Amino acid sequence: MKPLTIYATGRIVFGVAALVAPGTAGRMLAGDGGAAPDAKAFLRGMGGREIGIGLGLLAMIRTEGPIKPWLIAALLADTSDITGIAGAWRQMPPSKRLLGLGTAAAAAAVGAIVLATLPD
Repeated sequence: MKPLTIYATGRIVFGVAALVAPGTAGRMLAGDGGAAPDAKAFLRGMGGREIGIGLGLLAMIRTEGPIKPWLIAALLADTSDITGIAGAWRQMPPSKRLLGLGTAAAAAAVGAIVLATLPD
């Protein structure tokens, strides 16, 4: 499996988990507050976003369409997640801060690497 396919599939898997089990995903990433009803609503939306980006990437891989716009969208989504976590840093449980930030930063870093290695 090619790295770009793995990246797209990973986004879909994460998205499905957030959509289907938002309380579990929220608790894992942000502590007990991540399982609150309002947090679960946002996690479902985030799950849908991840599924959409992943499916869009897979469609472009399959049809040999333009991949770069999808990677830029993914990178913008991930940097928005980093910004959101930074804004909530003090309210997050200390044990979850680095996990949430690390997850978003890792996704952004992988996306940036994939974007940088695309042929022109």
